[in-house]
Amino acid sequence: MTEDQAPEDQASLPAGGPEVSVVISVKDRKALLAECLEALAAQSLGLARFEVVVVDNVSRDDIAAVCAEARSRGLDIRCLRMERDRGPAPARNRGVAAARGPVIAFTDSDCRPEPQWLERGLSAFEDPAVAFATGPVLPKPEQSATLSSKLTFVTASEHPTFPTANMLMRTGIFRAFGGFDESLSFKDPLDRATECADTDLAWRVIKAGHARRFVPEAVMRHEIENQPLLQWVLEPTRLFLLPALVQRHPELRDALLTAKLFFYPPMMAIYAAALLALAAVAWKPWLLALLPLALLARGIQRTGSLDPRVLAAHAGRVLAHLPRMLVMSLSLLYGSLRFRALVL
Repeated sequence: MTEDQAPEDQASLPAGGPEVSVVISVKDRKALLAECLEALAAQSLGLARFEVVVVDNVSRDDIAAVCAEARSRGLDIRCLRMERDRGPAPARNRGVAAARGPVIAFTDSDCRPEPQWLERGLSAFEDPAVAFATGPVLPKPEQSATLSSKLTFVTASEHPTFPTANMLMRTGIFRAFGGFDESLSFKDPLDRATECADTDLAWRVIKAGHARRFVPEAVMRHEIENQPLLQWVLEPTRLFLLPALVQRHPELRDALLTAKLFFYPPMMAIYAAALLALAAVAWKPWLLALLPLALLARGIQRTGSLDPRVLAAHAGRVLAHLPRMLVMSLSLLYGSLRFRALVL
């Protein structure tokens, strides 16, 4: 039992108990949590067949009030509160410790499950060999993305990171493998909580020989976060933990990286362009004047248009992405040095 767990968190499955326990770690975002719980109350599975365990990760918002409102609509829901914020992994571990169902369904407070999410997800466990299942994580259809939207959550098919935005796992398997490794909860260089414990657990289970299933019909909708431009540029700082995963699970080089080294495939072209630019400066500095022409030619190729407005918009997007790519490269380099596993 961890320091944040209380004895009353522990629960056994009574006769006729829930078939699945939905575990949600939340910090603030009470409006999004309320939307998530409303969608859970509308599940086709039926309210009597599942429970919800919400773990409040030291929110300033009144999360208990949001849960009480959901309880009044018929949800079997409990709300626990951490003593201190140590990231989502410890909070999820506490939620599983309190869960009564033989299957745990993980999602996030900024997610909204489609009505058949639980019913379709549970169907994967009709095969006794299946240890865990995942499904698509897609944007909420009523929202629109902009240049600075955070869309890294989109997983239309099985993704090798196996995010907990949409994951179901047998409770016995989760506990047998010790749950989420809380040492993989970090603060990124901007002091934001980030972690890779979900990916680590999934790969530990896979490497032990257990089967998994991707269920295309078990759809989760995710909030689109439209970030201020500076925050969007700095968002890739979270990637510093990727080399930690590769160090633990070398299989990720084949599953996640290009050429077993590059996390983001266009980075190869960016690195090559940077080297060429440096060579041009050293040899014939006037060659740098050709860069705008190269950008224009690339824009015509990508857009298939000669419209100056279309080409200007494309050039703007490229120029906006350059500092973001620099942040990504530096973050991956920092992580490579910190965890002694080269990933670019």
